[in-house]
Amino acid sequence: MFARNAPPATTTTTTTTTKRSQFLGGQEVRLRLREKRTKSAKGRRVSTSASSSSLSSSGLVGVQLTCPICKRPVFTTTTTTTTNGKKKDVCCGKTWTIETKNGFECADLEISRNANSYREAKLSGTSLFETPLVSNVYEKGWRESFAWAGFPGKEKEFETAMKFVRGNNNDSSGGEMDVVLDVSCGSGLFARKFAESKAFAKVVASDFSENMLKEASQFARDENIDANVMSFVRADVGRLPFETSSVDVVHAGAALHCWPSPTQAVAEISRVLKPGGTFVASTFLDPSANLNNDDLTKPFSDFFRDSQLGTGGAFNRFWTEQELRDLCEMVGLEGFKRERERQYILFAVKKNSVRCEDDDETEECDIVLSVDEE
Repeated sequence: MFARNAPPATTTTTTTTTKRSQFLGGQEVRLRLREKRTKSAKGRRVSTSASSSSLSSSGLVGVQLTCPICKRPVFTTTTTTTTNGKKKDVCCGKTWTIETKNGFECADLEISRNANSYREAKLSGTSLFETPLVSNVYEKGWRESFAWAGFPGKEKEFETAMKFVRGNNNDSSGGEMDVVLDVSCGSGLFARKFAESKAFAKVVASDFSENMLKEASQFARDENIDANVMSFVRADVGRLPFETSSVDVVHAGAALHCWPSPTQAVAEISRVLKPGGTFVASTFLDPSANLNNDDLTKPFSDFFRDSQLGTGGAFNRFWTEQELRDLCEMVGLEGFKRERERQYILFAVKKNSVRCEDDDETEECDIVLSVDEE
């Protein structure tokens, strides 16, 4: 969140004014006006951990889910029903579900589920990853093919991501964090690595594509990932069904260039991150990045983005580093760090741990009228 510029701390003292006048045949009216007292203070530093919820959850273990429409907590012990092993909760006219697939809890909180004919316009690259064919081959050669752009391979990419996460948390001891959310997780490649690292108590793998999540849960079962540690959530990255300030780390591997609305998605990521939490992501830079001089190649980057020609246009969106910096700063994510190689970039930012709060304490105007007989 942005920290708004607050005025210096001020206090307006209370004053009392008494007015005496002749009224209604010699009666006297005394008016006492108490002015509004206002104290303004700048944003206060808060704890980097989310406040504990008073709600008991019968949903995913270790994670409080919310309705993606109104953000009300769902799957609490008082709102959940269970039928044939499937948990259900109704909110905003929608029935949200949690069921077990391949031995893992899988929640579906995607808004457009069960829609008859409504479809939103998407980049063709986004729709492509919803198909069963691509879901099946993603981890069988598709992801490795990103090497042409400079992607260093999953082991090195994961190592760099964890280096940034540990650095932002000032933690070199390898201590366990609470929750990592892997958005647009695809086949769960990095979600599994987060689980295997034992760096997190809970790993939540989320994707818009139902086919991708089927593949992800199958891979997790084949690799004997602990079902108490990992769970899956079908959701739109632009409407994340998680409590505000509830996640330590959000990861997005080779995904941001496919999101229909990056601004909305990154704003949601900022919302669910705990103060001080980390967003770490890899994506594609536009071809001018190969020249390694962003200032010189900016006109070419602008043309490439605006022309809508081929990859990086109608297919998906490639970035400049400055655009990624701006995108994060717009939603209160700071401390941009990155590693680049040709068209590959992996960056990490941190949610500001200083909230801007309106700390005004106001007393309503207090008017006292009294009539004194002479």
